[in-house]
Formats: sequence, structure tokens, C-alpha cells
Amino acid sequence: MESGMNVVALGGGTGLPVVLTALRRNLPASGGVTAIVTAADDGGSSGVLRRQYGVLPPGDIRNCLIALARVAPEVSAALQYRFDGGAAEHPVGNLLLAALDMVAADEVTAIRLAAELLGVDDHVLPSTTQRVHLVADLLDGRTVHGESEIPRSGTPIKRVRLDPPDAVAAPGVLEALHEADAMILGPGSFYTSVLAALVVPGVAEAVMRSRAIRIFVCNAMTEPGETDGYGVAEHLQAFAAHGLAQGALDYVIVNTSPIPLKVRSRYAAEGACPVDPDFGLPGEPPVIVRADLLESGPVVRHAPDKLGPILCELAAKRLEWV
Repeated sequence: MESGMNVVALGGGTGLPVVLTALRRNLPASGGVTAIVTAADDGGSSGVLRRQYGVLPPGDIRNCLIALARVAPEVSAALQYRFDGGAAEHPVGNLLLAALDMVAADEVTAIRLAAELLGVDDHVLPSTTQRVHLVADLLDGRTVHGESEIPRSGTPIKRVRLDPPDAVAAPGVLEALHEADAMILGPGSFYTSVLAALVVPGVAEAVMRSRAIRIFVCNAMTEPGETDGYGVAEHLQAFAAHGLAQGALDYVIVNTSPIPLKVRSRYAAEGACPVDPDFGLPGEPPVIVRADLLESGPVVRHAPDKLGPILCELAAKRLEWV
């Protein structure tokens, strides 16, 4: 891959750090990575800290910084450590980011300072610095407020949006999208992480206008309360409903790793099932890339060392268009 490649990854939750780890292990040091992280989290420690202190939810940002960190493993482990006491059991990294948020000039500066402490040369940006909440409009006409409440609605989601609706992208976000050679969406909670980052006003439009290669890493499993019964096609339809037309995606990466029966049964008991990888429109974008992507073990999770080479190979195709 040519040096100077700029890759932007959007999302949050557990999926975005996997992508960042995959990229940093496979991109040359001269390649740049920017993470655009949803700012709508309101559950767990992040929710408590944003309610008590008015800070941006730090949890997803913490995990992204740790994925890109160049420090001793013990330092990363310490930032993930949760002291006993209180219902939230805040990770040390959340407390650090909250404290920096309160003393730094602004939120982006606070994250940059934390990145410097961790030896991060890449960029981690919140999708917005405004205190936003995610709102879901459901197919039955109801509306659910709050990222953590949406999966509990029991009704299919029509679309998600932000409150307030006039939120603006954080400084640097639209510029990063404009300068990107490749963009990666997913994996991760589809509505509450991936689309939560995309629905910030101006972001979907910037993604559509960009000349970058656009890649969607589809989840391997459906998510109860978010993507029940979804295949690849339904994910693409949801993108279109949120401003990203199906033809705008160049590649969709889907998993073909077999999932052991015992693991499938445990997920089925929670209402989740494998996403059907059999989808394609001959001669039309996106191109479907099928691959063995998963780690072994009881949790269905993308393996960075399997995903990374594929992402970098697809991102490099941008150079063929120049």
C-alpha cells in the first residue's frame, strides 16, 4: 500500500476498536487512521458520567484510544480497570477522559491530550461535541429516546436521529471525511453505533460526496432489538433510509466462518442468529467480499488479524482510481 493512505472508520461500541486494531497492525506507519466515534452513548459508566458532569460519553472513545495506543500492555489494562464501589464501576480510562474534558479547552483537545499520553499518532474524534441523545422512530409509530433504551423497544426501527436535530459535526470530522482515501463503516451495533455516527448532520452528505473507497463490514450476527431478522440487504436498505444510497458503498465484507452449534445455540437463546451472507447484485455496487473473519471462542467477534489485510487491500484500490 502506498504511504500516506488516509483511512476513516466510523462507529463505536466493540466493533470500531476491532477495526482500528486491524488497521494499525496492517497499515504502514505512514498511513493515517481517523476514528469518528458516536457521541450518543448514555448507558453504563458513560451515561453516569455524562449525567453527573456534563462530559461527552467517554467509554467508546477510551476503547478506541486503547486500540491505537503504543504503551505497555499493563498501561492499557490499567485504563480498563474498574474499581469496586458504586453501581457504575467506572473504568480508570473513563475517569481520565472525563477529567480532561472538564479541564481542557474543549472536548477535541481533551481527547488529543489523552492520545498523547498513550502514544497515539492517529486521530480519535467524537462525531459531535454537542450533548446529544439518540432517538428511534419505530415502525409502529412510537418514538424511543436514548441509545440504551432503543434495543428494548420490542418493535422494528424505522430510522434513528439525534436530539437536538441541529447538532453539528465536531471540528475535524468533515475535513477527515473529505480527505479520506477509504472509509469503513461497521461492524458494531448497527443503529446505536454505526448509524448513530452517520446521522450527525453533514456526515452522511460528506460520505456521499467523498471520492474515498467506502467499505461496510457487516455484523456476523443479528442484534436483538436492532436488526432482528436482518440479512445484508436489510442493512443496506437501512443505510439508504439514513442518507447513504446503496450504490454509494463500494464493498460489503461478510463473514463465512462457521459458527459452532453450541455458540449459535447460546446466541439463539438471546434472540440472535447469523446474518445470511448470500446477497449480491450482479454488475452493480456494492461488491460482496466473503471471508473467514471470526476469532475462535465463545464470542462471535471479528478477528483483527483476519479483517486487517482485507481492509487494507480494498482501501489500496483507491490508488487505482487516481
